[in-house]
Amino acid sequence: MSSTTPDRRGGRSTPARLLRVLTGVDEDLLDRAPGDRARYTAMGGVVLGTATVATFSMLVALSEVLGGFHPAVFLPALIWGVFVLNLDRWLVSSASGTEWRRRVGVLVPRLLLAFFFGVVIAEPLVLRVFETAIVKDITNDREQERRDLAGVLLRCNPDATAEQAERQRAGADGCDGHRLNLAAGHQAVDLELAGLLDQAKTLRDGIGADTAEQARRDTLASQECNGTPTATGETSGRRGRGAECLRREQEAQDFRESHPVKPRADRLAGLETRIGELEGALGTARQDFQQRRDAEVTRQVDELIASQGAIGLLERFRALDELTSENAFLAGATWFIRIFFILIDCLPVVVKFLGGTTKYEHLVDIRTGSERRKFQAAVETDELRWVKDHECAQREITNAAAMRQGDAEAELRWHEARADAELQRRVTFLSTGQGFPFGPGPGDPEATLRFAARAPL
Repeated sequence: MSSTTPDRRGGRSTPARLLRVLTGVDEDLLDRAPGDRARYTAMGGVVLGTATVATFSMLVALSEVLGGFHPAVFLPALIWGVFVLNLDRWLVSSASGTEWRRRVGVLVPRLLLAFFFGVVIAEPLVLRVFETAIVKDITNDREQERRDLAGVLLRCNPDATAEQAERQRAGADGCDGHRLNLAAGHQAVDLELAGLLDQAKTLRDGIGADTAEQARRDTLASQECNGTPTATGETSGRRGRGAECLRREQEAQDFRESHPVKPRADRLAGLETRIGELEGALGTARQDFQQRRDAEVTRQVDELIASQGAIGLLERFRALDELTSENAFLAGATWFIRIFFILIDCLPVVVKFLGGTTKYEHLVDIRTGSERRKFQAAVETDELRWVKDHECAQREITNAAAMRQGDAEAELRWHEARADAELQRRVTFLSTGQGFPFGPGPGDPEATLRFAARAPL
């Protein structure tokens, strides 16, 4: 007898016995196969280890869902661990027996169930193992998303000094939904300034051309009057104020009168003054636009940061998938760790299946067969008792009916015999006048007949 037997019989719960409880073993039956105690104690440790891993996995998963550890996750994690513990206990305890066909039929679906639970348990632990790389990848993606948002907002809202190509890109379809409509404050100033600049340029070009032409005509008149010859032959070469000199001077004077420069110069000066004022106002408006645009970009980026929140479970799965798709070694390591944790969850069933049959399982078969036969015999006995009881009851009912029928027939015969006797006595009375102790006397035949007719038979 094992040394643990006194503990079992004395009712004390030892750690080994508590572990064996997790396998669903019967201590009374195991007492007849003490050599199997160590095996079932170890199997109970495997079941407890699997439940512990499941509890830790749930703690990790809930912490990632909530964005950090919180004491409230202990209760659901503990409930999950107890559920997995009872599931493994059922998987192990329901696979007892020595018949291979029945063992395979029971263990295969249970092994599949353990596999799927292992997948659920393994995923959070895989995420925990690669947490550093996953968090870094998610952080980089979030920062890139913020930079992309800021870039598209700046590209779709250029300032007034941007080049034409940049403004055309801002009008593309990719900017739909990203235009801030902040340029309305300086668009009117910008349009007015552009118009004044065009007017000033036109005046400036006209003044320059007329001034040059006036200078040419004045020079030509001076050369004609001075008798200075020109290479083009436009002067006569004769000195003095002759007709040709006067004609050249008149042409110069006519051009000066028909193309006055001073009014246009004054107007240009006014335009330049207004242009200066508008450029100052436009500079302030552009600076204000840039400030408002930068503030709006910052606001939208801050909103994006706020919406990103803590790193969630699905985001971690997505990051892990991206990392493994880009790195074959990391993908192999991920699957290795995933399969490792899956095997840990399947370990109780695998150990039960690969460990072969034990003496305890033979005793389980014997007791199961005995219990089956006793139950069958008890059912058959109850069935026979029920049948015989009902057969006896049927006989009793039949006999009672027959007895009642005989009594009824005897009563009928007795009634008939008494009626016959009564009839005979009345006939005798009618014929002899004797036989009735009561009624009219023999001297009144009619009364006697009437009495006899009224008397019951």
